[in-house]
Amino acid sequence: MNQKLKKYLALAGSVTTVVSNADAQVVYTDVNPDFLFSGNLNTYVLDLNNDGIEDFTLITIDTLQSYMSGSYSYKATIVGAAIRNPVQSNSWLINSASSFLVPESLNQGDVIGSSGVLGSASTSSIGSPIVANIQYSSFLNGVPASTSNSTFGDFDFDQEGILGVKFNINGNYHFGWARIEVTSNGTVSIKDYAYDANPNTSIIAGDNGAGLVGVQEQLNAVTISMLNNNIRIENKGANNDCLMVLTNISGQQILEKQLNDKIELVDVSEFSTGIYLVKVISDNQSYVKKIYIK
Repeated sequence: MNQKLKKYLALAGSVTTVVSNADAQVVYTDVNPDFLFSGNLNTYVLDLNNDGIEDFTLITIDTLQSYMSGSYSYKATIVGAAIRNPVQSNSWLINSASSFLVPESLNQGDVIGSSGVLGSASTSSIGSPIVANIQYSSFLNGVPASTSNSTFGDFDFDQEGILGVKFNINGNYHFGWARIEVTSNGTVSIKDYAYDANPNTSIIAGDNGAGLVGVQEQLNAVTISMLNNNIRIENKGANNDCLMVLTNISGQQILEKQLNDKIELVDVSEFSTGIYLVKVISDNQSYVKKIYIK
């Protein structure tokens, strides 16, 4: 993985995870704000269960290729995005109607499970195209001979789509989804993703553990933010009885505090600089946010 990108992802983009109750078993992560990246062969590591293990790699493509031989030459501009699986057994739902094995752009509410057609790309290749535009021009003695403009992939530029995936956790397979958007200029936006913690269990595209509702509706109950050297926790729900648990990035518990007020500030000025996870438990749900303490 690109180490600069990995560091930027950890520090610049806050990641909020909502773990539903025991019945649903959907673990949802909102990338907030959306993570944007572009350029040629830049990557984003999609780690659906946030365990530090790369499940899939999303890749941006923005390149100009040219060739010349005698009086003949051509140039091709390629812009788009692709997906690669670092683990060969990981895969994604493909559009079986397409002549290419491309990841299918799912709609919210589609079922992701073993009944779907699954495919994957070689771990050593750039992967499979999510969507890509190729503008091609050929020349003979410097004079334009032919031009073409083609788009590949099941996703549409400048529109959200949902990837349906299957990936390995400790030898067990889990189904999940990731919502992304690719703009016509090649910028990829990672919006949110989720997986079912039960092995071999289907998941609904767009399900965040509380049904097919918007991200903001699910997260309105509890908001977690940094205010100077304090963690600011606002509980907008009816339940005033919340518990906050602070852990470091290695999973070691640093602090536990009962929250009795709607808005509370927790002083963390004495803790070492680094990345921490703030977990607030309220109404049988857990809200987890990654924060950076300076």
